[in-house]
Amino acid sequence: MIGARLDAVSEIAESMQTHRTSHASVLEMEGADVTSSQTEIHHIIVSVLSTIGRSPDIQRGLTRIFHRKATAAEFIAVIQAILIAAKQLQQLCIIEDKSTNQQRETLHSVLLRKLISIASSSTVINGAAKLLSALNKEAADRQDLHNLFIISDGKFPEVAEGTRRVELANEKLDSLIVVHRKQLRIHKLEYTSVAGITHLIELPLNTKVPPDWVKVNSTKKAIRYHSPEVLVALDELALANEQLTVVCQATWNSFLTGFGGYFAEFQAVVQALASLDCLNSLAILSRNKNYVRPLFVEDDEAVQIHICSGRHPVLEAVLQDNFVPNDTDLHAEREYCQIVTGPNMGGKSCYIRQVALIALMAQVGSFVPAISAKLHVLDGIYTRMGASDSIQQGRSTFLEELSEASDILKKCSANSLVILDELGRGTSTHDGVAIAYATLQYLLEHKKCMVLFVSHYPEIVSIKNKFPGSVGPYHVSYLTSQRDVNGDFKSNEKMDHISSEDITYLYKLAPGVSGRSFGFKVAQLAQLPVACIQRAIEIAAKLEAAVCNYTEQQIRRSCSLSHRQDGCKNEPTEDVLESDSLSSGRVEGLDDISELYRELFLNLNFGFLEEHGDDRRLQFLMQARNLAAQLIKLWSSGKSTTRDLWVGHTSWFEL
Repeated sequence: MIGARLDAVSEIAESMQTHRTSHASVLEMEGADVTSSQTEIHHIIVSVLSTIGRSPDIQRGLTRIFHRKATAAEFIAVIQAILIAAKQLQQLCIIEDKSTNQQRETLHSVLLRKLISIASSSTVINGAAKLLSALNKEAADRQDLHNLFIISDGKFPEVAEGTRRVELANEKLDSLIVVHRKQLRIHKLEYTSVAGITHLIELPLNTKVPPDWVKVNSTKKAIRYHSPEVLVALDELALANEQLTVVCQATWNSFLTGFGGYFAEFQAVVQALASLDCLNSLAILSRNKNYVRPLFVEDDEAVQIHICSGRHPVLEAVLQDNFVPNDTDLHAEREYCQIVTGPNMGGKSCYIRQVALIALMAQVGSFVPAISAKLHVLDGIYTRMGASDSIQQGRSTFLEELSEASDILKKCSANSLVILDELGRGTSTHDGVAIAYATLQYLLEHKKCMVLFVSHYPEIVSIKNKFPGSVGPYHVSYLTSQRDVNGDFKSNEKMDHISSEDITYLYKLAPGVSGRSFGFKVAQLAQLPVACIQRAIEIAAKLEAAVCNYTEQQIRRSCSLSHRQDGCKNEPTEDVLESDSLSSGRVEGLDDISELYRELFLNLNFGFLEEHGDDRRLQFLMQARNLAAQLIKLWSSGKSTTRDLWVGHTSWFEL
């Protein structure tokens, strides 16, 4: 089904390109008749859609007709629009090949042939023509129900009979004026109408009339009468008109009821026209925006999404040539999860939305904004993005966030695409990291679906060690620089003044992890008070200094514990961290059990900090492992203090 729609979009788009060539050059080409017929596809479809666009809403109009709510003018407008569209589209069904004197089809797309065949079938054309032939369009525009129906060939006998009675009443009134001319000896006497009163006989003031004539009104110069015979004839005319109104209304209702037999076919025409409108719009989009046709792998192949230079379809329209494209490579048998980190406003959310939109566009049969796209048919695209609450229902932002995540975990499958943006940010850091880590681990272990996971927690990236080859760390790249007193730029190897940093977003996805989010730059963009930002920078600097001091102390302590003969010339290695002094049941300088715990958790914390580098992180984690081994020995020896502290930190060991 997807392929059929892509074929249709492709054929319309090709006809657009062909239509731009001059008619003369087309005739000179070999097979000019085929190309000429191709140019008609887009031209005729556009013409049909333009006609439909100038007409009332035909879908709504058909529904009103079916429920006998439509006026005669609305009925004619809807049916006429369908008839015109059908006749125009009929030109695309078949053409006559002059060389063989045979008819052949002009369309290659099976879907296009089907839709145009439905919309231009002879049954629909004949039915619409028959319905319109029964009604008088001018009378419908005037809302004249009495003259709406075209009475011929024995159609509408009740209306014909009612019309005949009205005509007889009018003829009788016309004959009475002849009688009154002779009676009053006024040869030019005519009926007049005043203020809605018809068939008045207007006479000068001195004219003598029979005593039984009824005076209706008068002026300074004339008096207007109704004779008894005219009054009787007027009553007969009013009765005939009333009867005709009842008959015409009943006939109209019956006419609309009879339309029920045409409704299914006409509804199919509307749906076919809507589909053609959709396909034509997708073709115009693909041609104007330089989209490409996506390729789908067979159902028995592994689930995968490969996008080369993918673009966000909405932001590209805004940024034009300034949009930075990105590649995506996900495969169920290789890397099927990307963890994306990076600075605020660096393009993380844009990237994962872009992948989801391209997958969605491809699966509805649209061309996509990329150089190439190859993917598997997905059974769902599940998203957890943004922040919202439901206060009226007593649901916090974090509860809404986790409820959406829970729904995703229940519904997604191995054939799904899941995008999660900033999961776990609505609670404390430890809780947020733990929930985000556990959720991602559940997706990787139990669902094994395509996952794009955006996070500001670098610790999440450590999950790649549990799923080697399946998880890839990525970040949106950027450049930073720092100005000196002269305004020149210098390297940002080590920043001394956060406030003087300049950041340039590159919006390009690259392998690796970003350890910084540059929140202060966002605070400046949000125009927080300068004093507030400066205070935040001071606090951040103090925290960073504390971390650096502790790191240096740990390095010196590790060096002092080393039993290597060559001493500690450089940073401690794995041999130092696993030295005898750390496995003898006692650690120098750590006499108290609570100190052991404190050191253990500090080492774990620093082991997860990305800015320390892989070597230092490994050192901290090895130190934590050795400290944990010491605590396990103390715990197994039965010391109650150790057991109590162990229970108090169970969650850490579970993590």
